[in-house]
Amino acid sequence: MEAVLLRSTCPFCGGALELAENDNYVWFGCRRCMRYVKREKRTLVKRYVDYRGRRFNWVGMMAELYQLYSRRA
Repeated sequence: MEAVLLRSTCPFCGGALELAENDNYVWFGCRRCMRYVKREKRTLVKRYVDYRGRRFNWVGMMAELYQLYSRRA
């Protein structure tokens, strides 16, 4: 699984958040406190890719993942 460290910090422990993916899922979470949320890539593509306009709404996807993550207690 490939992972990228983000500038955002974990609201629970202050560690760096990371974005990781495998063949089917995108994972968003913190390696330090081992909290993660995942979404199917298919679902994210349906919501955030505009093929006509050739745009990917990265900000929208990251906002959704962060909101899901921060609500998870």
